[in-house]
Amino acid sequence: MPDTGLYTPLLVETNDDSFDDYIGSLSKTGKKNYKYAEKHNQDLAYSMIEYNAEIINHFMKMWEQQDIRGAKPQWGFGFSFVEFLQKTNVLKLFAAFDKETDDPVCIHFVEKYGDYVFCHPPLFDKKKYNDRYIAKYMWFNLIKHCIETDTSWVDLGGGPYGFRGTWKDFCMNRKNHPKVAYKWLYVPKHVKDNPELQKDYIVNIRPADEFKFDCLNTFSATTCIDDAEYDFEKFISEKITTGK
Repeated sequence: MPDTGLYTPLLVETNDDSFDDYIGSLSKTGKKNYKYAEKHNQDLAYSMIEYNAEIINHFMKMWEQQDIRGAKPQWGFGFSFVEFLQKTNVLKLFAAFDKETDDPVCIHFVEKYGDYVFCHPPLFDKKKYNDRYIAKYMWFNLIKHCIETDTSWVDLGGGPYGFRGTWKDFCMNRKNHPKVAYKWLYVPKHVKDNPELQKDYIVNIRPADEFKFDCLNTFSATTCIDDAEYDFEKFISEKITTGK
């Protein structure tokens, strides 16, 4: 399927008055998972950190060598795209450090466009840390950070628009997409219980996501930044349906 430049979001709205209010809005399973993740990761310190190419590159390569839901994942972009995001002030990097050794245990890089955050997965050694719910620890802490800062939406990633449609479509048919079922843990219960009330949001990508391949796999990040054709942004809008 060709890239249309549109993606389906999987949204957590972060306009709550407090993180406690957000946790209170989750299902029983969500609340239970949050408590477990916090309890079993008390030896970690979570924070946003300065860009570190070496750390990101290390964790990205490690991630590709691991079994993730039955297969070894492959990044849809090269490291030059990460550099591009950094050079255009879009990349935000978070990490969980071992309090005793100060070593990074997990990192999580995201793209921030205004009040919208587009997320990539938390990266860590699954053999050593998976039973600690460390990915959930990172997701919950990212959401907390966004609630406490100038952010309205955290997008956990729904996938290409052609497969799952708008945000409302996705909410209405979420049980038909089991591969991303684990992400709904972070969505408030009232959203999942009332999918028909959600809006037809879509994620717009300018230029189309093929940019990652056409430009960054051929040229350097600096070259792409200097080329006005490659201004890059992602934003949420409501799909407009027009009739005849």
